[in-house]
Amino acid sequence: MNIEAIVAHDCNKGISKNGGIPWNIPDDVKFFKRITSKNVVIMGSKTFISLDYKPLKDRLNIVLTKNPEKYFKYASIYSNIIITDNENIHLDIIRNANEYSSRYYFLNRHFKIFYIGGDAIYNKFISICDVVWVTKIKTNYDCDIFFSYDIDGDETFIPNVKFQNKLFDIIEYLKVV
Repeated sequence: MNIEAIVAHDCNKGISKNGGIPWNIPDDVKFFKRITSKNVVIMGSKTFISLDYKPLKDRLNIVLTKNPEKYFKYASIYSNIIITDNENIHLDIIRNANEYSSRYYFLNRHFKIFYIGGDAIYNKFISICDVVWVTKIKTNYDCDIFFSYDIDGDETFIPNVKFQNKLFDIIEYLKVV
C-alpha cells in the first residue's frame, strides 16, 4: 500500500494564512481532489479546523490530535471521519486494509494513504512516504505557516515534474530505496 503526502505552497513555502489556504486556484483544487478521492487522508487538528470541522467528501478522514475528545462530536456527525491520538494509525490501516475498504465503501479497492497537513504532520511522516506531491505556486501570499520540510534537499526523493503553467508547478517526488 502506498503512503503519500500532498502539499501546496507559495513561492516562500507558505501553506496557510490566518488558519486557511489564502489562494483559490481551481486547477490545484481539482488535482488535489483527483489524487486523494476514494483514499485515506490523514491530517492534524489545525488542518481539520481549516476545513470548518467538516471531513473531505469521498475520503476516509483521519484527524490526529493530542486531544481527541475535543473532536469526538464530529465523528458522531460524519461517517467518514476518525479522530485519534494514535500516530501509528497508518499501520492499523495497512494491516486491516480489507476491513477498512469494506467498512468505508467509497474507498478504492487498492486505496492509498495521504498525509495532507499541516507542517508538523509533514515533518513527522514524510520520511515514511513513497511519494510526495508538491504544488509550487509562483506567487507570494504572505502566509503565516510554512512548509518547513526540505524535500529538495532530501536525497531519498527524486523530483519528477508532472505539470507546469504560469501559476504553479506540480512535482512528484519519488522515494528511491
